Amino acid sequence: MTQSLAFILMPGFSAIAFFAALEPLRIANRLSSKALFAWTIHAPDGDYAAASNGMQLRSDGPLPDAPHTLVICAGFDPLDSARPALLGQIRRMWRAGCQIGSIDTGAFVLAEAGILGREMITLHWEAAEEFRRRYPRIPVSTELYERHARLITCAGGTAAMDMMLDDIAARHGLALAQAVSDQLIHDRIRPASAPQRTVLGLETQFAGPVVKRLVTAMERGMAGGRPLATILADEGLQRRQAERLFGTALGISPGRFYRALRLRHAVDLIRQTGMPVHEAALAAGFSSQPAFSRACRQQFGLSPREILAGSGLATGE
Repeated sequence: MTQSLAFILMPGFSAIAFFAALEPLRIANRLSSKALFAWTIHAPDGDYAAASNGMQLRSDGPLPDAPHTLVICAGFDPLDSARPALLGQIRRMWRAGCQIGSIDTGAFVLAEAGILGREMITLHWEAAEEFRRRYPRIPVSTELYERHARLITCAGGTAAMDMMLDDIAARHGLALAQAVSDQLIHDRIRPASAPQRTVLGLETQFAGPVVKRLVTAMERGMAGGRPLATILADEGLQRRQAERLFGTALGISPGRFYRALRLRHAVDLIRQTGMPVHEAALAAGFSSQPAFSRACRQQFGLSPREILAGSGLATGE
């Protein structure tokens, strides 16, 4: 049976994320010589959808009544055209049993439609803090994509390709998915758990499972300002053991690594949400604004003001 997808392209949608989702479906049809997937594209306003790069795609008209999957693809300012009529359509399709998905920042639209709840979702890392602030009860992960029975969410960018390749593998077998991946010159199908971004300039995907698990625990713990000692205890690790593992895999101590994570988290809060510096410092687990400032200078040789003015936040600085 052909799987039908309807893509709603919000104004300013990410073109690379949309085509990364679409092209695996087209190639799967060609390689299999079957109509495994069919799709339509739709704009919430007018006859064309404008991407963030200025490209315009013609809409296929009104949304179909009952696609198997409805996907919201967005970019900057995802809620600009999230009007009541569109949100109502999303809710009706959800109630009718349609699978609903989002790409990049499309999760904002799903949240406004009221269909998100206790299931974990993901979105582009740059928008994650603003999403958490706006919808504090909706759990957010740092995964490339999250897949549930009727809800799929994706971080955007090339992660959309991995999500669709995973879907092709689940529906039509790994061999077809790998053949599609080869056509895309995609060296491997990344699992959902692969990092959205290199962590502080360090590639952790080749680190051992214990280091990966601890990095994930740090990323989750920093939002609540949890002490490193508590995180290590929860993970069943001794400080000396963690230092040995981090030193071997990443060439840095877990304490320095976690401090750099918290520093970047504080800066992201200030940049993305407009949070005052002292509040961001406390939210990232620093005891005060002066303590945050001292940590910035110790870690990077820069003041928070200099960092916010555009200096990089890389571990090696």
